[in-house]
Amino acid sequence: MKIKYFLMALLLSFLSLQAHAAGSPLNESFTNLIALSNNAVEAGKKGDTQAFIDSATVAWEALKEQNEKGSSIRLQRANAKLKAAIKAAKAGNLQQGIADVEQGIVEMQLEKK
Repeated sequence: MKIKYFLMALLLSFLSLQAHAAGSPLNESFTNLIALSNNAVEAGKKGDTQAFIDSATVAWEALKEQNEKGSSIRLQRANAKLKAAIKAAKAGNLQQGIADVEQGIVEMQLEKK
């Protein structure tokens, strides 16, 4: 009877370790997304609206793909900023688009607490 309790305790401790590992925070890297976003900002500062829209769209698609792999509140905020930037640039407000992408970069660069 005592061996049964010992095995049960061993099993429960093993399962609790697995639950802890599954709940640990993800190691997020936004280096590629930030570089793509910076490319969009550079294109926008040159005054090329179409290049800005294309670069921002590439950055947004990469961000969306990374967010599908592991949902992150930081990526969701940056996603909203990039979508707003593309919309603003298509509406003819390139400066607002650049500002939105820069805010998205800030969201990705924020330190985890």
